Amino acid sequence: MFQTYWTDKLSQKRNAKYLAIRIVCILDKFLIDCVNVVKDDGLSYGQRSQEGFLEPQVKTPEPPIFPEDVDWKSINPELMYKILSFPSDIETGNRAIEFASNISIPPDFEDWFEERKFYYCKFGLVAYRLAEKLSSKYKIKKKVYNDWDPVADLENELMTVTKKREKRIESYKLFVDSVLPNRVTKSK
Repeated sequence: MFQTYWTDKLSQKRNAKYLAIRIVCILDKFLIDCVNVVKDDGLSYGQRSQEGFLEPQVKTPEPPIFPEDVDWKSINPELMYKILSFPSDIETGNRAIEFASNISIPPDFEDWFEERKFYYCKFGLVAYRLAEKLSSKYKIKKKVYNDWDPVADLENELMTVTKKREKRIESYKLFVDSVLPNRVTKSK
């Protein structure tokens, strides 16, 4: 009986490490995809489109697809939930980005580019933190980026875009207040 218990525990531990390695690889790739989206300034070789517009040069990545052939029950349920719900969070963010495309004004489409950058900074950082938790727990050597820190890049970009976003939102509020001076606004 003890031998069966011990064998099951060893098997669960191996299954958890195997799952962690596979997920970390997927999240590492998604992190780099997010950095590429964040760095997309809409210029092709430094040039606008023929119409003078900024256009995305980097395709928005699909939410990560996690393997089904692993034992998800072998890892902590809270961590499992965070990993498995991550694609849904990305889809929600993509809807916000899509909404921004509907109100974004040419030729710069500033609202859309900012929303895209904002969300993909966040998604990249979440991917990194999830991979970090798995790597730490299952003793997986983390990927090394020579002479470059994608996490610091995303954190800096997120601070910058958050400030710009807050200013834009504030200017919208001021405009609405000037058009509808008697409206009641909710305080934060």
